[in-house]
Amino acid sequence: MKIAALAAAVMVDTTSARACDHAIVPSNWKSCAIGPLSENGGKADWAAIPAWTMKPAIRPYFLDDPRLLANHGLCNTKYRRVTLCLPGWQESRDKDACWYLICSGFQAQR
Repeated sequence: MKIAALAAAVMVDTTSARACDHAIVPSNWKSCAIGPLSENGGKADWAAIPAWTMKPAIRPYFLDDPRLLANHGLCNTKYRRVTLCLPGWQESRDKDACWYLICSGFQAQR
């Protein structure tokens, strides 16, 4: 019974889209905006971000808001991961946080 529960936990964990379950390579992270946002918003904004971000396992990481991801998101196409660099992220005290390392690495390479 314990083995089945552990196996279920591992399967759930491996389907999540956490940004730091791989080594952080700043060159793998790019802006998620691949096109212009629509003036009307809504479903048309999904065209401004990569199609793979529409997967149900990834959408919660940007609050299911394509405009938020296009404006403040970084995408790692290789591992299909996203992270947000919201305004003020540089002021965080958690300099070891995964998202902080990704955002600062991306900013440093620009």
